[in-house]
Amino acid sequence: MRYLFCKFFIEAYKMIRKIKNQFALLVMVLVLPTSILGQQNDVRLNVGIPLGKYGKFDHNFNGSDETNSPSFIIQLEKNWKPDLSIGAYIGYAGQKQEWNFSEIKYNYYRFGTVLTYELNNWLAQMNIAPDNGIEMYASAKTGLSLENKKSSVSTLDGGNDPNVRTNRNNDLLFDLGVLLGTRYHFTNEFGIFAELGWGNAGFFTVGTTFTL
Repeated sequence: MRYLFCKFFIEAYKMIRKIKNQFALLVMVLVLPTSILGQQNDVRLNVGIPLGKYGKFDHNFNGSDETNSPSFIIQLEKNWKPDLSIGAYIGYAGQKQEWNFSEIKYNYYRFGTVLTYELNNWLAQMNIAPDNGIEMYASAKTGLSLENKKSSVSTLDGGNDPNVRTNRNNDLLFDLGVLLGTRYHFTNEFGIFAELGWGNAGFFTVGTTFTL
């Protein structure tokens, strides 16, 4: 009995220590980059929702029922040069097509880099800069999308029992996009933004922006 108790105590201690180390690593991964990049309060965090899928993110089949999963994009940028910033993004987009006794699910896990140019100073030289604190910018993105495709086909066997065949495929796709965006800050740290173009798994993206 004493042996079992000691063994249980040792295993529990190892588990707690393992969880503690994983938690510490997670905190370091999340906090350290932000604290390093944000030392001069020149880091921007965008959290957006892309709307209106296009291209490889939109699979239209005649006669099928289409369901779109909620998409998102998280982007972190740091000032690099005057009116120019660089950063990285991660995102997700998903879609499901159903028809007859079949369905196909697409999941896209996205990541890449972004280069953003602020347009207000350039527009001011032509006397067409927006007023009321509105900021205009253009972004170019390049990255990759991991496409996870799952297809299921249901058929009936001789006894009228359903028979489901499932197939999975993973592909790595190249992403390239250009966007025109605008943002407005309610405070020095918080605002909203909207983007139009190709690059966020949707033609139109809306979201919030934070200055760190």
